[in-house]
Amino acid sequence: MSKARVIIAGLAVAFLAYAGLSATVVKEGQEATLTGEVAFDPTSVAKNFWAEKSKAYFEKNAVDLATLIKEADGDFASVASKYGYYSMGDKGELSFIVKGSGKVTEVKNKLRSGYFSFDLNDNPSEEVKTRIQIGPVFKGSAVRDSISLISYDDYTNQIEWAQVSVAFHELITRDVLSKINMDEINGKDIDFIGCFTVKPGPLQITPVELTVK
Repeated sequence: MSKARVIIAGLAVAFLAYAGLSATVVKEGQEATLTGEVAFDPTSVAKNFWAEKSKAYFEKNAVDLATLIKEADGDFASVASKYGYYSMGDKGELSFIVKGSGKVTEVKNKLRSGYFSFDLNDNPSEEVKTRIQIGPVFKGSAVRDSISLISYDDYTNQIEWAQVSVAFHELITRDVLSKINMDEINGKDIDFIGCFTVKPGPLQITPVELTVK
C-alpha cells in the first residue's frame, strides 16, 4: 500500500472514532430533548377544552331534548340551523347538544358498546327511543362534532381528527361515567347533558354530565 493510501486510511479511522465518541444517543420518543422540537399532540385540544371550557359550553348550548323532538317532528334536519352542528361545516353528520331527565329502564353494561335505555320525561313522541352510551367503546363522534370551537381544518389528517374524539371519550369515561355504579342505576332517575348524532334507531346520547338520583 502506498504511503498516501496509508495516510488516508488513518484519517478515515480517526474520523470514525471521533464521530463515535461525539455522537449523542437519543432514545426513541425523546427526540425533542435534543432538537427542541415538540411533536404536535392532537389530543391536547380536547384535554384543554375539557378542563377549561366544557362545562360552560355544553350547559350554554344544550337544548331540552323533549323540546327538540317536538320541534323536529320526525325530521331533525329541519331544526339543524337552529340547534344542530354538522361534522364538516354545513355538511356531514348532524349532531345536537341536549339536556333532559328521565328514568333508567334497562342497563347493558357488559357490552363493548355499553348503554342504558331510559324513558325521557315529557317525551312528545312514543317513536323516539333514548339511550345513554356508557362505553367502554363509544359509537360515533357526537361530542367532538358538537363543539364549534374545534374544527377539522385545524388537523393534518383523519387519524388526528379521530384521536380528538377518542380523547373526549376517555375523559368522559374518567370524569363522568367512572363515578357511577352501573350495576345499581336501573329504575333510578337521571339528569343529563350530552350529544348525539342523528342515525336510524334510538338516540345514542354520549353524556358530558350525568347525575343519578
